[in-house]
Amino acid sequence: MKKSVIKNIVAVSVVAAMAMSVAACSDNAAETSAETEETVVETTVEETEAAETTVEETEAVETEAAETEAAVEIGNEIDEDLIGTWTFDGDEVDYVYTFNDDNTGVVELTYGDENAEMEFTYSADGETITILMTEFAVDADTASYSIDGDTLTLVTPEETIELTR
Repeated sequence: MKKSVIKNIVAVSVVAAMAMSVAACSDNAAETSAETEETVVETTVEETEAAETTVEETEAVETEAAETEAAVEIGNEIDEDLIGTWTFDGDEVDYVYTFNDDNTGVVELTYGDENAEMEFTYSADGETITILMTEFAVDADTASYSIDGDTLTLVTPEETIELTR
């Protein structure tokens, strides 16, 4: 009988120890689950705030670009003497500007064996020309100009270029 009582005590002790172990694991699991849930919530909040910041920055850049584009809208003045094709043979780059009678044009650039072509809009009043490259519609170039026969002279603060018809 003593053996059975001892076996029962040992068995109960083992079951109790197992129960305590399971309970401890459950508490740890609950804590871990709560910590994980809290981390997920914090991460989600941070990601949402980061996404909102990115959206706000994107909207600010788009607004600034639209305002800049609006600021560089050019007039529709046309100097009839300017209409046509003008060339400049540079040391490294050759330019061919074509000014159309509808405030549009195209410039062809040749650098060695490489060629590029860009469309633009322009306004010219007889003294000042403003050119706005279609692909870069947020940055217009302005120059003073004069036409003497078949020579078009463009003057910017950085340089003077003479093109011929």
